[in-house]
Amino acid sequence: MQQPSLVVSLWRCLAVMAAVFGVTGAAQAAEWSPGDRVVLATHAGPGSGIDMFLRQVQNAWEKNKIVQARVTVENMPGAGGDRARRHVAVQSRGNPNVLIGFTPQMIVGPLNAKSEVTVKSFTPVAITVVEPMVLYIHAGLPWKSMKDLIAGAKQKPRAVLQGGGGFGAPPSIAGRDLAREAGIEISYTPFRSSAEAVVALLGGHVHFVLEQPSETDQHVKSGRLRPLASLYPSELYPGLPTFASLGYKFRVLKQFRGLMAPPGIPPEAVAYYVSAMERTRQTPEWKNYIKQNELVEEWITGAELAAFIDSEEKLYAKVLAEIANKK
Repeated sequence: MQQPSLVVSLWRCLAVMAAVFGVTGAAQAAEWSPGDRVVLATHAGPGSGIDMFLRQVQNAWEKNKIVQARVTVENMPGAGGDRARRHVAVQSRGNPNVLIGFTPQMIVGPLNAKSEVTVKSFTPVAITVVEPMVLYIHAGLPWKSMKDLIAGAKQKPRAVLQGGGGFGAPPSIAGRDLAREAGIEISYTPFRSSAEAVVALLGGHVHFVLEQPSETDQHVKSGRLRPLASLYPSELYPGLPTFASLGYKFRVLKQFRGLMAPPGIPPEAVAYYVSAMERTRQTPEWKNYIKQNELVEEWITGAELAAFIDSEEKLYAKVLAEIANKK
């Protein structure tokens, strides 16, 4: 049996230590406090799912005085997310006043780029929510159902275009699974962010996206986009079928949202931010954010989070290898 590398073993150890400090909770967190300013960084641009997540965190922390500091969100798009990752993991090493939004891109990006700055380069804090995935088309298209979309794709193989984030992100994998299950060929157009993919859909440059309501529902309400199916049952769109009900099975790779910190910060700081997110989840603003965007609450910290990251990294590496072999 292959033994884990020293780096991975040390990373797991640090994650468990963070969990221990996190469990002791308020007492440990009370011994540490941030400086005058806390930065919430993200690889994505304004309007993206993780950007809106971080702005909700910012609002809850400041409005409810959960974090006694000025909180700012800094968008750092570019280089497939590497710019933001390096800013936090390398340039901000040991700085507990800088955090980064945690999404699957933090795992996929380094694997795609074969970067030495990987998801293991960060200190895990928490995962708090999972976003649903809905298939949206431009309302000007004639398709009224998934059956129509599938029929259109069969008439013109590879002519139907899906837009989304980079290769290997959950929407791209779900699109591949849909094509396999439905016996169709589609083309995937990657964008720098899911927000850009939605803009492309609005402009008629792609035919569909698989994205979360937080980035798209406003365009459904304005009549510009139409949902055809969802990964989970939807209260936002009553009567919308799930992919499972239509007979399509996907590998469910979670569109999670959370926080990570730079390497080398004290466990007390991790405990402080875990406690801050626990308190955030209880605020009316957060509960409203969850309801409006049909988010699924999922609380993962400490050793459980370390194990989850290990599992997701292995799964994404396998999927990316499959994609590379089929190109």
